[in-house]
Amino acid sequence: MPPSTPRSPKFSRRGLLAAGGGATVLAGLGASFGLGAASASADTAVPPSGKFDLTAPSNRLFWKKPLHNVTVMQCFSFDNAKGHLYTLQVTQGSSPAQGNLTMTQLDLTGKKLGRMYLKGFGHGISFGVQPTSSGPVMWTEAVIGPGDRATKVCRFRFRNTTTPITQDDVELFTPIEGMRSASCSLDLDHNTIAVRYIKDGLDSMHVSLYDFTKFAAGDFSAPLTDISLGQVHPPGITPQGYQHYGQHLYLFQGNAYYYDEGTAEEHCDVTHPDGELDGNAKVSRINFNDPSDHETHLTKAGFSLNFREPEGLGLLKLDGKPRLCMGFASGCAGSRLANVYYKDSDPT
Repeated sequence: MPPSTPRSPKFSRRGLLAAGGGATVLAGLGASFGLGAASASADTAVPPSGKFDLTAPSNRLFWKKPLHNVTVMQCFSFDNAKGHLYTLQVTQGSSPAQGNLTMTQLDLTGKKLGRMYLKGFGHGISFGVQPTSSGPVMWTEAVIGPGDRATKVCRFRFRNTTTPITQDDVELFTPIEGMRSASCSLDLDHNTIAVRYIKDGLDSMHVSLYDFTKFAAGDFSAPLTDISLGQVHPPGITPQGYQHYGQHLYLFQGNAYYYDEGTAEEHCDVTHPDGELDGNAKVSRINFNDPSDHETHLTKAGFSLNFREPEGLGLLKLDGKPRLCMGFASGCAGSRLANVYYKDSDPT
């Protein structure tokens, strides 16, 4: 796919509606995927749904694939209408403090199809892809702030281009005043968007859940719920992305092999047979309707990878069925590779 060179146009609600997106098409997206417009009961904030079995076997989607840059994959998301996967990574040669990100477009075998550059956006925590009739719309973090993290959420249309976009080229959303470390995930099956953030006065990270149609129209007045992540993000283990589905939020956390010893890079070319090194990559689930209902499990998916840093969760539609996916970075500095695994389990 040859890259285009024109600068991406300023994204607007009017432009999305004209292109077949926005609030009108959001409802249509649900219908096109056969999704009902369920509403919550009086005693639940979010309509009841099944949950993924976090102890189910993990299958490999693709393994040791290069992205457009050689830096660590930070997170990923799927365009399930087209069968594409998108990743974010800190742009090669820039400092994390600059917030410059590279987005790579791949097929489901890990073959590179395109790329895009985001200037001053954030670190690449989590994002979502909204399919539209005129191409995928990305919902990502934006506007770099304290601690190399974002302060807003935005949307823009993906373009395979060498020309970086800035915050002037996107539509910005501030659902929570004063939020920091902002990011989002999409659940189009249930028409919701989750925003993870921290802010002054909170003792831990929080996630607010919104009706996607209202959020896209700029209405943040009635979040479905807002929960603390303190009980599933213990100190000392790095949060590494999240994905929600129905009434459940899934979180990934952990570090590269030998992180605790401070020698991850020195051991970056070492592979590990089964049982030699478990690592600390863990997948958690928390119930939006009852945050006391939560669980955390160690995963050994990709155990033989060298370096093996957990990096992001995503939602894949495989033969029409949702699958929770986990990402890992492997390889040494200057030659990092991307790896994606999925839990072979229906939400029940």
